Amino acid sequence: MIRRSKREFLTALSASLAALAVSCAPEYTMVLNPSAAGAKGETFGYRKWISETVEPDVVLIGIHGFCGASIDYTNLGNHLLKHQPRTGLYAYEVRGQGSDPIHERRGDIGSPGDWYRDLFAFTLLVRERHPDAKVVWFGESMGALIATHAWCEAPQGEAPCDALVLSSPIVRFRDDIPAWTPGLVQVAATTLPLARISLDALSGGQNVQMTQTSVHSEQVKKNPYHVEQHTLRLIGALTRLIDGMNDCAARFQKPVLVLHGGRDYFNNDSDLRGFVARIPATTPVTYRNYPSAYHLLMYDEKREAIFRDVCRWVDRLRRGRLEN
Repeated sequence: MIRRSKREFLTALSASLAALAVSCAPEYTMVLNPSAAGAKGETFGYRKWISETVEPDVVLIGIHGFCGASIDYTNLGNHLLKHQPRTGLYAYEVRGQGSDPIHERRGDIGSPGDWYRDLFAFTLLVRERHPDAKVVWFGESMGALIATHAWCEAPQGEAPCDALVLSSPIVRFRDDIPAWTPGLVQVAATTLPLARISLDALSGGQNVQMTQTSVHSEQVKKNPYHVEQHTLRLIGALTRLIDGMNDCAARFQKPVLVLHGGRDYFNNDSDLRGFVARIPATTPVTYRNYPSAYHLLMYDEKREAIFRDVCRWVDRLRRGRLEN
């Protein structure tokens, strides 16, 4: 029974780590983060979808998921350029993932604080380029974890963004995962932080449906920026972020849009409604559940309908018409 519970937990965790594997290679512009560790700072890449004829008054910042890349936002970016050019989109390469310019750092993270500092630095860059625009963090899967916890880590009284979109956030561990199992992962991460393990080893070969037509193991094989093994401290960090999501929800003070697929393996509708219920009553929050969708909403068969919902929400944000 214990072995089965451990396997179920590791399968769910490994699948969530692989949630954003796609088949296209990224192209990116490099940006210097001088506040990062090291005398010369560090660089990371990004992509952008900005109209050549219209200055955006709302800019989304995309934070991709585990084993993903900035190119995961291509479908959304192209939709915005066509249907709502006043909304711009930037998406950067998350530290420790397959497009990290420091190869030896791929598959690892020294501390989740590094993710938050990168997001703060990139937000500053976007604000400098578009000083009159509202800035919205748009995190998917692991990116939603980073955005949520970065909000909580921002200086008191200083809102780091003007609104948040959380697409397929993993807000709690499934009920079939015993409460002690995440703690076991933390022990392993503390004991052997730099030890690496593959997603196949974690999942025991079990597949999880990610869209109507794909499972995560098939996507990983096509992914040119796939990281074969990840450190236990990175896996432990993600476990802690998932465990802290509901506490963070109580601290949101800017409009929030939460997107969820009804067939998402990791959380159900009740889990997400519980998360949304923890957001303060004074904070405008919108929850959208798509019953036939899976985890990867930006690749969903009906993604255009999802993007239209995002555009309607953004349009209400720009007009100041979001309500509690």
